[in-house]
Amino acid sequence: MPRFRGAGMICGYMAASADGYIADAGGGVGWLEAFNGVDTGYAGFIAGIDTVVMGRKTYDQVIGFDVGWPYEGKRCVVVTSSPLTSRLGLPEVWSAGLPALASELVEAKAWAVGGARLQADLIRLGALDWLDLFVMPVFLGAGVPLFPSEGPPQALALQEQESFEGGIQRLRYAPRT
Repeated sequence: MPRFRGAGMICGYMAASADGYIADAGGGVGWLEAFNGVDTGYAGFIAGIDTVVMGRKTYDQVIGFDVGWPYEGKRCVVVTSSPLTSRLGLPEVWSAGLPALASELVEAKAWAVGGARLQADLIRLGALDWLDLFVMPVFLGAGVPLFPSEGPPQALALQEQESFEGGIQRLRYAPRT
């Protein structure tokens, strides 16, 4: 089972194409719309989260959807070194580094939203308790890779797997300790 820091946890919950991309070549995620009707347990997942953590690119993408703030009632932390132009979601800007952020979130139930780089860095730091990776049955051919290729290898252990309608697979990984 995943390990927990204090009473909290930091987890990932993200989708990728079967060929390993989280966004298309233009950075868009419209390809996921075909799967909107499938219940993958998101409502239960988000109900258990009190904090969303995201990088600047993910934050800008979320506010660019122009549908309002999807994480109402959740603390929002944006990891960035530059000022934000929007205050949608009442974000807290975090620039003190990920080790300090992990310490700050020791009692939180936090979701590292999107941002493969942020999640990869949290895994390398040993701060991500688990990652729920939803493999979508589509090949994009090109796009934003699931994880950046730089950095040392990180061993993961498969904790669970679950199949959903339409061929979606959920793989829960935890850092191998």
